[in-house]
Amino acid sequence: MRQENKHGGARAGWGRWPHLGLGLLALSLAGCDPDELTNLNDPDDITVAVASDTANIEELRNGVGYEFARALTGPGTTNSTPGIIGISGVLTDEMWYASTFQSMQEIDRRNIERTNGEVLTVFQYLHRARNLAERTAEQYARTSKAGSADHAMVTNYAGFTYVLFAENFCSGVPFSSTALPGDVTFGPALTTAQMLDSALVRFNAAAALPGAGAAQQNLARIGRGRALLARGDFAGAAAAVAAVPTTFVYNVPYSENASGQNNGVWYNINSERRSSVASNEGTNGIMFFRRGATSNTIDPRAPADSLGSGIGTSIAHYRQRKYATRGAAVPLATGIEARLIQAEAALNKGASAAYLTTLNELRATVGLAALTDPGNAQARVRQFFSERAFWLWLTAHRLGDMRRMVREYQIPANQVFPVGQTIFGSPYGTDVNFPIPVTEQNNPQAPTGQCIDRNA
Repeated sequence: MRQENKHGGARAGWGRWPHLGLGLLALSLAGCDPDELTNLNDPDDITVAVASDTANIEELRNGVGYEFARALTGPGTTNSTPGIIGISGVLTDEMWYASTFQSMQEIDRRNIERTNGEVLTVFQYLHRARNLAERTAEQYARTSKAGSADHAMVTNYAGFTYVLFAENFCSGVPFSSTALPGDVTFGPALTTAQMLDSALVRFNAAAALPGAGAAQQNLARIGRGRALLARGDFAGAAAAVAAVPTTFVYNVPYSENASGQNNGVWYNINSERRSSVASNEGTNGIMFFRRGATSNTIDPRAPADSLGSGIGTSIAHYRQRKYATRGAAVPLATGIEARLIQAEAALNKGASAAYLTTLNELRATVGLAALTDPGNAQARVRQFFSERAFWLWLTAHRLGDMRRMVREYQIPANQVFPVGQTIFGSPYGTDVNFPIPVTEQNNPQAPTGQCIDRNA
């Protein structure tokens, strides 16, 4: 895999972020707490010896935090590529693209080329986070902090990168690795099921660490439930999350103070006005809010308001208010998601209305009226996934959910994904996931074609 090396300056929140380019990996070393900083002759010159020194494990941990946060939302800098939340939102009905970049318009119209630069960048972000998390977990095992909560955190983050690849990309993503000394090992292409199984291995490993603690245990439980749900193991997913409290929230932090650590969802939508949150997109899209003049919000779980037009265009633009500031944290896993996983098991693919009890208990917590049984299997499925869409809005769950509606519930893709014409007037294509970037062709183990398949 060919990987870019982006250099960072001083970044608040996670500390200072010098980078060491390691093929697949741009290794970030940082000190979140000045008391934890290792004395270096030149903090911007990170050698292999420094990177490999287990005394610097906290800096590696902080690097994992930075890379994972960037993979989720993008770096929050001018003209930057959104993270997986941003590009998956544009491919689904959560966002439309309101500006002029052709590569993002391509994603919006569901007709994505392998040469798409935005997809390549997010693919690299995810692999960089995944590789650094895995190398850091290996380093933890060599230190006195083996089995700690931080060891569990980086292991969990590795698991979530596999889930995000499985939910958002086609089957056949190659997983190479780069050692801290910089040696690249080309890895095999994994099917979607294999990616999810790889995630489960890491969540199980995180949960088994003796000092993992309650937060990392619950994060691993929800990660396991999410992976099992995508595997179609509804009962197993429900059992995995049963012990998670409904009040549990695990946030990925961002910073107000340094642009490279801003929340990229806020930056891309609210500051740059390139992407816009969407409502009723492409016939099938959920009505997340009322279009037109303010006020627009119709549901407290998807707060939005109008803001004229996108940058450089006359396309209508709507701001999201879920992430109110550039430093707003993003929930990676919550107890609400745990309850939704259990509710989906109770749904029994539409044959049962038992899911409504859980949905209505959750709705009552935000002052929403109770739902009633719509009376048939497909209507129940749509009602349930609508509720998931509101609860998990702008958190990189929607594309995986829409694919699951097609794959597990047998609803045709043209009744799930946006169809007709985009807001720019272009016809929608048929893509239901992201392709493997063309740069992977230099990996001898990559699929001969674009993917193993492009199915949901």
